[in-house]
Amino acid sequence: SYMAKTRSTLVIDKRLHAGVTAAPQYLTGLDLFHTHANFPLVLVFKQGLDLALVERALVETLKHYPIIAGRYKKDAQGKVYADANDAGVDFRVHRCQGAMPYGLHNPLGKRVNDLVKMVMPWQMVDRDTPFLQVNIHQFEDGASVLCCYVPHSLFDGASFWGFLLDWSRACRGQAIKTPFFDRQILIDAGKKPIDETSYDLMMVPSLMGLMGLYARFGWRVATDMSREVFRIPAAVIEQWRAQGAQEPGVSNAATVSSGSLVAAYVMKAISPQLPAGVERSIGLVLDLRYRKQMGIPREYFGNALAYGEARYSARVIEQEGLCALAEKCRPTPEQVSVESLYKMLSLTESSRQKNATWRLLFKPSAETLNAGMILNNCVQLPMYDIDLGSGCPDWFEMLPATIRMLLVVQTPQKDGGVDLHLSARKGELRALRDRLIADGVNVA
Repeated sequence: SYMAKTRSTLVIDKRLHAGVTAAPQYLTGLDLFHTHANFPLVLVFKQGLDLALVERALVETLKHYPIIAGRYKKDAQGKVYADANDAGVDFRVHRCQGAMPYGLHNPLGKRVNDLVKMVMPWQMVDRDTPFLQVNIHQFEDGASVLCCYVPHSLFDGASFWGFLLDWSRACRGQAIKTPFFDRQILIDAGKKPIDETSYDLMMVPSLMGLMGLYARFGWRVATDMSREVFRIPAAVIEQWRAQGAQEPGVSNAATVSSGSLVAAYVMKAISPQLPAGVERSIGLVLDLRYRKQMGIPREYFGNALAYGEARYSARVIEQEGLCALAEKCRPTPEQVSVESLYKMLSLTESSRQKNATWRLLFKPSAETLNAGMILNNCVQLPMYDIDLGSGCPDWFEMLPATIRMLLVVQTPQKDGGVDLHLSARKGELRALRDRLIADGVNVA
């Protein structure tokens, strides 16, 4: 494996316990839909980490998050629940030879997996497999690479970064605000009577249809998917906004989000590479915590994200300006209506009852096989505020997506620029690189 090549030695391997237990929590349909696949998230700290402080603060944080120290179990009906039994989390420290090599010009990419002890989704239930694996890789130049490995069925991005922010608060002696853990609220929301005429955010393909889709996803991953990271400086984004102020049909260029602008730019660049005569789709994350009428607390811990989409014709992508496209980069009102969100929760809940959440798919995911791209706009997420006692991170990364996906994060300098991590086909990545170079953006 790659870590063998960097000659790393495991020096600490221990189980940390919260010293606290809590009531078990059944997983929701939305949790199960996201599967027990674990995902690694990497933060690089060039100034290193104080191991004793980081470990002590982690235990302190777990006291407020007892569910994270638990295990998945199945009841007699085959329903999965998280038993907050304090079986503990894994804390591992590795010594690595040489200087820490990762950053903008040398992203980890698939090597992220080499920083963890891999766990398969079927190893999560009724096994002694922790929900959190912390791996700290210490290099000879004093830098530390922190890699956390967690199952998507327990956390969405908002929950994960909330937990990390609390861990960083504990490192700095600040108070932790305990989140809202009762997942029953989402299970109950999926039992409300629904409006059958409302928009379908999800699809339920036939078995053959689903197998066909997965075969196409798999073929594309095996043959043609790659990922690159490009930095867009703040001055370039400001220039796009300034141009937008002159564009016809733009209501307010100053308020267009940098995430939407970058998505419009990427879609413009790759659209000629996408199939002709097919609508372009940008998949958009919908956070149920922000729909007041649904009554899901802002602090809800678990999966509360759905996906809507913005659609454009190829001609519109080609002809309209960036700001005009960016302003349209939002789901239609019917998609984000409370009725359509309850309908989606109802579908996930009835599928959970039948142990059939694996049959479901959000529409924008299927669209990535045609002319779609998922926008994962993380500009507002606090990855570069995670100060574990020795300063903020110098680099953030996650495993490249296996479908066409645009991850947008602020730069480590937090200067208004963004880093875009694009998972796409190789020809599309080349088209984006060429367009950036033609526009004078230094993508060395």
